[in-house]
Amino acid sequence: MRGVITIYALAEGRADDFDDVADLVVDEVARREPDTLLFACHTVPSAPLQRIVYAIYRDDLALEEHEQQPHVREFARRVAHSVTATNVIELSLAGASASDHLAAMLMPR
Repeated sequence: MRGVITIYALAEGRADDFDDVADLVVDEVARREPDTLLFACHTVPSAPLQRIVYAIYRDDLALEEHEQQPHVREFARRVAHSVTATNVIELSLAGASASDHLAAMLMPR
């Protein structure tokens, strides 16, 4: 498995715009990318102009395919005016534990 954490610093007054586009890409990833095992966008209560996107991919190919998806490219294009800086951290799984109810907690719909 592969993981990526992307930290976005947002421009003043642009958080709502970013969040709207992030909601759309989260939905598209869920619908179209079975090998993206987790794709979540987090707000940061202590830093209202920061967002953290956390993703787990089945393997390197799934990560590569994710990056080529039209909805992912559109997300990057549409949030460019909202983002002042990004920090991308690539992860390789060294160990993990998860509860049986993780999916229900993350996606309560």
